[in-house]
Amino acid sequence: MIILGIDPGTSRIGWAILKTKKHDILPLEYGCWELKEKEQEKRLLRISQNINRVIKKYQPDFLALEKVFFFKNAKTVMSVSEATGVIALSAEKNKLPCLRLTPLEIKQNLIGYGRADKKDVQKIIQLVFSLKEIPKPDDISDALAVGLAGINKIHHEKLKKHH
Repeated sequence: MIILGIDPGTSRIGWAILKTKKHDILPLEYGCWELKEKEQEKRLLRISQNINRVIKKYQPDFLALEKVFFFKNAKTVMSVSEATGVIALSAEKNKLPCLRLTPLEIKQNLIGYGRADKKDVQKIIQLVFSLKEIPKPDDISDALAVGLAGINKIHHEKLKKHH
């Protein structure tokens, strides 16, 4: 199974392609799209183009997308929500099932504690994938975490169906 993990943002979007192979989960590729466009419409178009390119290249089975649920700044939550909508629409157009996970679910899934801090999640990502360093910027390790939590959730759901 191949999963595309996405950490949506306003000026940066982290992404990661993970592949399950027997009992291993391997990161095939990951990165961060820097959105330099001033106009939101142009940023949204760029997000769509980037998502479509990665989907075509890796043919993932699922998209795991972090659900934005709280920001101190209303303007920020609106633009992240628009980006999330474009990502979900791109997934739908590509007939790619979209799994949305809250930050709480991701932390609960990876660490067993939903209120864990960002550093704990980054350390888990570094350990699970045997990375020399925690990927920078944080959006990348967040995308790896979203993808990993997505794989774990899918496997958990499959196990529940068999029992």
